[in-house]
Amino acid sequence: MTSGPEPGTPGQWGGSPQGTEPGQQQGGGGPGGAAPGPQQWGGGAQGAAPGSQGDASQGGASQGGASQGGGPGQQWGSLPQVGAASPVPRRETKVTPRRVIQYIIDDILVGIVPGIIWWLVGDRGHGVWHAIGWLIAVVVALLIMIWYWVLRPYGHGGQTFGMQWLGLRIISKDGDRANKMQLVVRWILLIIDTLFIGLVGLITILCSHYRQRVGDHAAKTLVVRAHWHMSQADWAATGTAHAPVPGRVP
Repeated sequence: MTSGPEPGTPGQWGGSPQGTEPGQQQGGGGPGGAAPGPQQWGGGAQGAAPGSQGDASQGGASQGGASQGGGPGQQWGSLPQVGAASPVPRRETKVTPRRVIQYIIDDILVGIVPGIIWWLVGDRGHGVWHAIGWLIAVVVALLIMIWYWVLRPYGHGGQTFGMQWLGLRIISKDGDRANKMQLVVRWILLIIDTLFIGLVGLITILCSHYRQRVGDHAAKTLVVRAHWHMSQADWAATGTAHAPVPGRVP
């Protein structure tokens, strides 16, 4: 009667040669019964950590995607990670008197159409018709303010009409172009800056190192003279790429 294969016979039932421990050859260990090496798990040479090579390749791909990415995400962007220091010279932000006049002009301009709409439909009628007119006036006012304080500056070198007339513009604190997210934050926080007839914003500007109001601090933006632009040497020193500004040849 034929007996079954002996447990230690090589090549049968996965037995390991020379009586090695079961599981060493199955685990992919090297000669001499070594423990499973880093190559089994895709690790790099010379004892690199498992997955380090894959992580590096993925990191490179993500960096390439960041540098080549486009579309709406770049326009809206995010708030830059900028500390207390800024590559923008302080003297270029010392435009407080012009900013006061500029805001008065912009506040009048942005309120003309909503005021007319409110007079026509918002304050007429009773009951349901009054509520509908009030809703129409509010929606129109919001749309105009979004265009005036966000979309118009984004598409015209960081300038509202008042800023364009007085030679001012909005930039990011890192010297780059202000993105839409920064402009939205600036606009929303006008609610705080205009408290007590604008005294909150004015006092914040006067006490700020870079003449920033509350909205500028939160959005990490600056208001500078329109003629100032970072030189190529300044951009090279920061090691970052800047976005082109519509309507301006770099």
